Amino acid sequence: MTTPTGTSPYAAPDLLPVTTGPGEMASGVLTAIYVVLLGPAAGLLWAAVAPKLSVPALAAGSDATFRAQIGADAWFLLIGALAGALCALLAVLAVGEPGPYVVTGLALGGLAAAFVADRIGYLNERGATSEALRAIGAHPDGGLISEIDFRIRALGVLTVWPIASLAVVGLVIAINASRR
Repeated sequence: MTTPTGTSPYAAPDLLPVTTGPGEMASGVLTAIYVVLLGPAAGLLWAAVAPKLSVPALAAGSDATFRAQIGADAWFLLIGALAGALCALLAVLAVGEPGPYVVTGLALGGLAAAFVADRIGYLNERGATSEALRAIGAHPDGGLISEIDFRIRALGVLTVWPIASLAVVGLVIAINASRR
């Protein structure tokens, strides 16, 4: 059985208008590039606000050093979630309801931006860790620095940027679909 338009009455209605063309692909690539360019700013912000290595606690053998590492991961998680949500909101404002290429650009760009932010924050604080070790009379060798250095320990927090972006886009699509 078919309708006068030649379609089956049992076919699912199109809830999401999908436009795919050269312009849509270019929008996706540009979205990914713009998102990655926000990575260094997020990395510098993370290095500025996250807890740092405490020289007195390190010299006393306290576990405060490891609490600072957990705090650094938590701050990265928060900054990544906010950056991902902001990127998605900006994409929605720029293109309306984003198509598949823009969403892919947000996801891949967000993951790359998180890696860039991690490296920028790490490089920004690398000298401070060496100085702190020298201040207590320790020789900063590779093994010791890798144990206490400012970096991401829980690698799963790197995925929060693209997950937050996709969650915001999903929410926008759900709200728009409920209005139709």
